[in-house]
Amino acid sequence: MDVLRAVAILSVLAFHAPSHARDALPGWVRSGFAHGWVGVDLFFVLSGYLIGRQVFGPEEPGGVGANLRVFWTKRWMRTLPLYFLVLAAYALKPWTFGTPFVGGGWHYALFLQNFTVPRDFEQSWSLCVEEHFYLLLPLAAFGLGGRRWPAFAWLLPAGLSLLLRFVVRATLPEGLEPSEAWVRLQWPTFQHLDGLCAGVFLAKTADTWRRWPTRPRALCGALGLAVVGAMLGAFGSRLDGPGGVWIITGLTVGFSGLLVAMESVQLPPLARGPVYQVSALSYGAYLWFGPVVRVFERRLLAAPPVLVLGAFLAVTLALSWVTYRAVEQPCLRLRDRLLARFTRASQSVAPTPGG
Repeated sequence: MDVLRAVAILSVLAFHAPSHARDALPGWVRSGFAHGWVGVDLFFVLSGYLIGRQVFGPEEPGGVGANLRVFWTKRWMRTLPLYFLVLAAYALKPWTFGTPFVGGGWHYALFLQNFTVPRDFEQSWSLCVEEHFYLLLPLAAFGLGGRRWPAFAWLLPAGLSLLLRFVVRATLPEGLEPSEAWVRLQWPTFQHLDGLCAGVFLAKTADTWRRWPTRPRALCGALGLAVVGAMLGAFGSRLDGPGGVWIITGLTVGFSGLLVAMESVQLPPLARGPVYQVSALSYGAYLWFGPVVRVFERRLLAAPPVLVLGAFLAVTLALSWVTYRAVEQPCLRLRDRLLARFTRASQSVAPTPGG
């Protein structure tokens, strides 16, 4: 899982790397960088699987309220503190960098910017999708009894997303720039539930496919890679058209196959440390790369593109490491203390046998 998370964040960073360095690369390398946005869809599948394992794990004593409290504490103590720190950095841009927070407003505090077209902190659109999913998933699983639903029921919202993309594509106004058409297709929450729901489906069915022998799981990975390649080859350059409707679903299928293949893979000992570090810093890197790349593009460093790209990666990960140690880890420790307190409170009111 750490490998897939590291691949996802490195893909996203490649896609958003400083333009002057990226454009100086050989054509075949630029083509690879241009498709790095697919890392977001890989993140969605991973996230759906990991939070699905939490939902389908042992229930907390204390009923629906206790399960909701534990779920939201785990998720929001993990994601919100660093998000609001980075949001504050954007809000302070007029005083720190002398540039406006373009499109900034109250909707960023409520995770509604994915229903607009943000120009600053634009990568936060995908975090909006996740936060909305974190709100709705436990309500369905614990409040509506979704833990007992058949696994295929968790794929129905993915079908809804596909249908909504068809509807939106058919009603787009004429004359839109391709990039804006693509934004309208993929950014709103209910049009991009494919990966998250597929991950939850994999979590629901994990007891089955985790018992498969190595060869069938490896075949899933090979087929998954083939599907991803086919989607990018067929639709990667036509995202504002019908291809933009299908490609998200296709990538979801492909990345789901990769997850099945790699979920139990063990890395060689020497590779585990670096991969884990990149994986652990992926959330911070995703939030911070925007300001970093703006600094690099304004400075227009006169250095070989490989050095500029390496420096961009190093600075982004270094900044992520600082906030990981200063913000994320303390908040995770606080989260653990809160969860322990919730557990003690639930145990103290739990009925005794025969009581």
